[in-house]
Formats: sequence, C-alpha cells, structure tokens
Amino acid sequence: MPNARSPDVAGADSPPLGQTKRRLVADALEREIAAGRWPVQSTLPSENEVVARFGVSRQTVRSAVATLQHKGLVATRQGLGTVVLRRFPSAEFSQSLESIPALAYYAHHTKVTVVSVEDVDMTPELQATVGAAVGTRWTHAVTLRAATDQTLPVGLSSVWVPAAHRQVIQQLSKTGTPVFLGMQKAAKQMVCEVKQLIGATLPTKANARLLQCEAREAMLRIQRWYYTADGTLLTMTDTLHPPSRFQYVMSMRHGTRPAS
Repeated sequence: MPNARSPDVAGADSPPLGQTKRRLVADALEREIAAGRWPVQSTLPSENEVVARFGVSRQTVRSAVATLQHKGLVATRQGLGTVVLRRFPSAEFSQSLESIPALAYYAHHTKVTVVSVEDVDMTPELQATVGAAVGTRWTHAVTLRAATDQTLPVGLSSVWVPAAHRQVIQQLSKTGTPVFLGMQKAAKQMVCEVKQLIGATLPTKANARLLQCEAREAMLRIQRWYYTADGTLLTMTDTLHPPSRFQYVMSMRHGTRPAS
C-alpha cells in the first residue's frame, strides 16, 4: 500500500471538530472494507503502513483497529496480522477468540454493571453447573455488560469466584477488569486452561427484563470454566447474549506438520 495519504483522510493530523484521529482512521478503513478494497479473509496493511499513510501514532492505529474489532469487521491473528472477517457490521458487539488473552477484549471494550452479589454454599445442584466442590463457599454475582457506545446490554452474566476472593467482584464495577484477570492477581496463579460450552436457551422473565428483550427470544449461552495449571477452578461464568446484539467469532485452521 502506498505511503501517501488517501484523499478521504487528508489532514488527519487536524481532524474536524468533534472527530478524533482514531475515528478518522477507523472510518476510512471501514469504508474501504465495505467497498471491497480489503476483501474478506485478506489482511489489512501493516501497522507501520497505516501509521505512514495517515500520519498518526501507533497507539491511534491500534485504537482504530480495536474499533473495527468491536464491530466484528476484523480480527487480529498472531503471525498473520489483522484479517478482514466481513464487509459490514452485523451486530452491536462481536467477540473473536483465538487465545486466552483475547477473552480480555470483551471486558475491556464494554462497561459493566453489578446487579447483585451474594455468598453461597455450593450444593450438589449448583456443583453440576459451577463445578466447585460441594460445601465450599463461593461468591455469586449477576452482572450486565453493554458496549461502550451502546445503551442496551449485550450480555447478562452469572459470575462465580471463591468467597475468599469476594473483593474481585467488589472491584469489578469500579475497574471493569475481567474477572479471570482479577482472580489471577488475587490468587497469584495464572489461568492456563479455559473450558467453554456454547448453546442456546430461553431467558427467564427476570433475565429478559434485565436484558431488555422478549422472554421468548432465544439467547446465546456461553459458559466458561477457568483453571490453573494444577486444575484448580479459579472462576466460572455463565453468560446470556441476545443474538441481535452480539456475535461470536472463532477461527479454526489446520496445524502445521512438524518437519521430518
């Protein structure tokens, strides 16, 4: 891609009132994706090329790419670059998952509201869902998340952490930090494995009210269990997403054969 700035973003160093450099770069790339300049499954120009083209900082480019990720248009893939997933946004929020760190993207680009918090003794019925040992005490929180530029929630979560680390939940509404990252810090152990179950379900009337949707609208349900290297369960989340507001993107590809 040539280093000369495109005419549609000339003067990116002095954006019009009310527009940021990030917005100008993101809007220009989004228009080009929609027009087919960067086809689906192709990669966007490198960070250095975008910096040179628009005359902006690396941080501005990264923020612009994050905006496109938020819209579900692109995904950043290690070793490949920024890959185009679709020409047009199709939901209010899109999550792309290829690694454990990618899970943080959802939390970092949404705002959270803690609806309720309570300490619960694990029963056999709860164990079947949460996976914690019967008789242990856990803190259960109900949270709502909305995309930073949207008002309707994109997810309603049931979040479980050991009661000894209740402060992780208490800090959530202040920091918005992903719960599994908070648990890593509190427990001083890394999350090494995430087990995930994706399905569909109808919300209860109470959940439908919180999500501001119809009770008969089927929800995308994503359950995740976060484990340390020795198999200790650090946290569990059970989230409902209205499919009209959220989409989930996951890439699969063949592994390379080892050299003989």
